[in-house]
Amino acid sequence: MSSAKRKPLVSLIRYCAALFGVAIIYILLDFAIDIRPPGVEDSYRFKVRDLTADQASVLRQDNLAILIIKRSDETLVHLQQTTSNLQDPESRYSNQPAYARNPYRSRHPGYFVSYAIGTDLGCPLVAVEQEVRETCGKASYDFAGRALKGEKEFQNLAIPDYNFTNNFSTLTIKP
Repeated sequence: MSSAKRKPLVSLIRYCAALFGVAIIYILLDFAIDIRPPGVEDSYRFKVRDLTADQASVLRQDNLAILIIKRSDETLVHLQQTTSNLQDPESRYSNQPAYARNPYRSRHPGYFVSYAIGTDLGCPLVAVEQEVRETCGKASYDFAGRALKGEKEFQNLAIPDYNFTNNFSTLTIKP
């Protein structure tokens, strides 16, 4: 190849290598320094008011959607006894904090808290009678967020790191 044809090719390769180097440096700095937009919070606080027993509610703040269910004593008994139609009854393969490794999958048995996104197709959730379903798929979950048996296998609902105030009036989520 003549040097006249080689010169533009060498320049192009150098330009691409420089661009690649700048991209790598940007990625390393992005991971090393927490450069968050001002709208992203360290934690999210939700006011929890007027929850009806055995009714699912979705709380939203920024781009975070949280499913919360206040459970009655009858529902708690039902959740403890019903395990035959569950894909992962003991939640061994679930994304959850250590405090949620119990039949209720919650810190407090009377309240269930999870992200409001299904684990099959990643769609928003909607409550139907005594279960929660994905809006765009056939995935369904009980009021402990455990996946019910169906055509496909999918995980139980993901549980965030959360805390309630002593009177259950404020929910704090740490994403």
